[in-house]
Amino acid sequence: MPVIQAGLESIRNQGHELLAAVFVGGTEKVTNGSDLGFLKLPIILNSDPSLGIKQALEEYKPDLIIDLSDEPVVGYKERFKFASIALIAGVSYVGSDFRFDPPRFYDVAQKPSISVIGTGKRVGKTAISAHLARVLSKAGFSPCVVAMGRGGPQEPEVVHGEITEMTPESLLEVSREGKHAASDHYEDALMSRILTVGCRRCGGGMAGAPFISNVLAGAELANELEADIIIFEGSGAALPPIKTDSCLVTIGAHQPIDYISGYFGTFRLFLSDLAVLTMCEEPMASKEKINLVDQAVRGENP
Repeated sequence: MPVIQAGLESIRNQGHELLAAVFVGGTEKVTNGSDLGFLKLPIILNSDPSLGIKQALEEYKPDLIIDLSDEPVVGYKERFKFASIALIAGVSYVGSDFRFDPPRFYDVAQKPSISVIGTGKRVGKTAISAHLARVLSKAGFSPCVVAMGRGGPQEPEVVHGEITEMTPESLLEVSREGKHAASDHYEDALMSRILTVGCRRCGGGMAGAPFISNVLAGAELANELEADIIIFEGSGAALPPIKTDSCLVTIGAHQPIDYISGYFGTFRLFLSDLAVLTMCEEPMASKEKINLVDQAVRGENP
C-alpha cells in the first residue's frame, strides 16, 4: 500500500490534480473495498475494469488517465483496451514508459461527410470508397472523394473523373510528369467516374494519426467544389484527420483477429458506425474465420 501512495504523491508532484481511482484488479492483497480508503480518493470498483474506466471518464471528465497497474493483473491486451476506451473519449492514456494521445480530427467539413477507414493496409478501402461513391451518385448525390496516400501529391490535386478521359496512355503521361499515377484519388476517379481530391500523408501512429498530411487543405478545397457529400478515405491504418458525420471501417477477414479487435483495432471499431468485411473468399478466409471476426467485432462495438 505505501508504494501506491508514493506513486500518487509522485503524480501530484508533477502538477496533476487527482480526481478518482479505478480499481482494476489484484485482490490477493486486498480483502475488500474498505482497504482502499488509504488512497483518500473516490474509488470506482467494477468487476469489469473497462466499465469502471468508462464510468470514471463519464463522471469525472479527466484530461488524462495514468496507469499504475502492471502484470500479471493487467497485461498488454487489457492495456490496449483501456487505452482505446480513453482515446475514444478524447483523453490521453499514460504509463511509466508510454503515452497515447487521441488523434486530432479537425472540424472543417462544411458538407455531409463520411470517413472510410481500415484496420490495416490492403483491406479494400479504395474499393469500398469507390463503391460508396457510385451508390451515392446513382441515388442523385454529387459525391467527392478526398483520398490520402503515401504517394499522393505535394499539394491537394483535383481530378474530375466524371469528365476526364483516363486511359493507360494518359496515366503514363501523369507518371512522366513525376506524379504518382496509381495514387488512390486516380483509382477512385477511374473506378467511379467522380470528382476526387488527392492528398498525401507520411507515417501513421498506432492509433492512426498521420505524422504529417495535407488532408486538412484537401478538405478545405473539397468545401469549395461542386459536391454535396464528401467521402474521406484513409490510407493503410492511418485515419483521415477530419471530423466527419459518420465512419465506415473496412476489415479484412484474412487479418489476424487481434489486429481487428485488439491493439488499436479496438479504437477503430469504437470510432465506426458501420463495418464492412472484405477478403471473405477462400483461401483468404474460411467461413469459420469469418464467423470469428464477426463475433469479435460485435463484441467490441455491437
